[in-house]
Amino acid sequence: MLQSTTPVTASEIRHLPPSLRHIAETLSRERHLRPADMRKVVLEARVNEEDLAPWADLDHSPADSYGRKLVYKGGHFEIMVMSWQPGDFSTIHDHGYTQWGAVQVFGPAEHATFRLEDDRIYTLARWQMKPGEVIGVSHSLLHQMGNPSPDTPFLTLHVYGEPEDVDNVTGDARVIDLENETIQRVDGGVFFALPPEAVKRVEPGPRGDFPTRLRHLIELVRRLRRMKAAGLPNRSDKNLDQIIGDMQAPAQRERLLRCLEAHTDEYNHQSNSVYWRALNWELREMAALQDELLEEKSTEDAFHQYAELYDKLIGKPCLNGFMGNYLRFFAREYPVQLDQMELLSLGCGTGLVEDWMIRELGIPYEQLFGLDISEAMVVEASRRIRAETGDVLTLDPAVQLWDIAYSGLNVFHYINHQQLEEAIRNTAALLKPGGWFVGDFITPDTIRWDPNVMYSEDRRASSLRTPRLVEVEGSLFQESEILNISFLEGPMRVTYAGKHKRFLPPLHRVRTYFERHVGSRVDLYDAHSLQPIPEWADTCPSTRYVVIARKG
Repeated sequence: MLQSTTPVTASEIRHLPPSLRHIAETLSRERHLRPADMRKVVLEARVNEEDLAPWADLDHSPADSYGRKLVYKGGHFEIMVMSWQPGDFSTIHDHGYTQWGAVQVFGPAEHATFRLEDDRIYTLARWQMKPGEVIGVSHSLLHQMGNPSPDTPFLTLHVYGEPEDVDNVTGDARVIDLENETIQRVDGGVFFALPPEAVKRVEPGPRGDFPTRLRHLIELVRRLRRMKAAGLPNRSDKNLDQIIGDMQAPAQRERLLRCLEAHTDEYNHQSNSVYWRALNWELREMAALQDELLEEKSTEDAFHQYAELYDKLIGKPCLNGFMGNYLRFFAREYPVQLDQMELLSLGCGTGLVEDWMIRELGIPYEQLFGLDISEAMVVEASRRIRAETGDVLTLDPAVQLWDIAYSGLNVFHYINHQQLEEAIRNTAALLKPGGWFVGDFITPDTIRWDPNVMYSEDRRASSLRTPRLVEVEGSLFQESEILNISFLEGPMRVTYAGKHKRFLPPLHRVRTYFERHVGSRVDLYDAHSLQPIPEWADTCPSTRYVVIARKG
């Protein structure tokens, strides 16, 4: 399992490529260096990946977390080349006796650093390095490296040293095993699932926080699966099925909730951007691994689960938080008789809100109809209401006119931004004279209100959202990256929903479009307080607003 390393004697230094010879000759003269000094030496050497090719080991055993070969051994330093196939990752580790060193990568390497404090270990940062980048290594560094790319193998250069001569500069390294909360002392590769004979001794180790322990289990599962696929015997004490069960265990819910509560404020906004980035990174890896494990092929079943999650995380909280209130406000404050009116819901989604309107506002089932551009959403909505696939941009008013057109959860912001006015004009054309439009929108500064975490009422599901403002050809969008975590069926299931963009038109533009195309009466209210929004206002306190417009 472990790579053998045959030392190259100092007399053979002349056979090294000029770049590596420069490093070896410099270090032969120097013993007292800092990581920054070592980094400078490597940069000055101008190493390229071709210089490392004689020591490439890309055909290393799937039992090894990466290939590892010694290039040159000085009395107090070592030069090595590591080979990384797609998916190869080291464990969290240090470098034994090493006091100073440097690592140079020649591919899209992923690098993470960690903090060990009071028998706990935390992820300080995780990022993707650029080819050619060099980092310094110190005795106190706890880190992890790997190749996250799907199809790009690459090599890395590693130089380790200390002031005094030693047989193995990286000997007695610590490998952090967060599954068993132990430290393994090793003289060779810092690999996952080491056999007993590769471990010198085992010591009590730290407990990982939620994201750090989760990523350890993810990479352990991936390595064991590679070994199994290659038909290799598992010579460690690791049981693949047990580790997968631990990784997805219902007990992870309490660990996740403690993690989220510790790093968000009372408004569920993240309070530590570095930690938030690391947490989302590891959960994305979990989602990718679970997709592989489940081999999901059925879009209908998967979407039904997503629809249930959507209702619990988005639909019900928004309905209970503000949508129900503004719909009751409309029914109470405006001259409408809902039991006698026909309502068209544009972008009905799962039909949750529309079903509520039937039950709570007295709109007859047969007088409410939902449209959504997504066939999968229509399948879900049809379990509750009458619905079909449709697009407001192509609806024909000659087929039917409606008393009320409704649009909830800022559906209009997802329409092509260049067609927003066209969509509002088409909506107006679908209304009878004297008919009403009711719908909610968001202001361009909604990012200050939107939480980074949304919970279901029972907290068995949560959604992590990382929004940012982006400009595209002079238009402003909010792009949110979304991760959903569900314990609804017991075990943890993580799904990566990707990045979603919402167009953020100025509030006054939305008002103008409705005044231009709907007509006689256009009122805007803060969606939460239901206070009127004056015509001169650019935003409102909750950053959500309701448009109520009557067709003249």
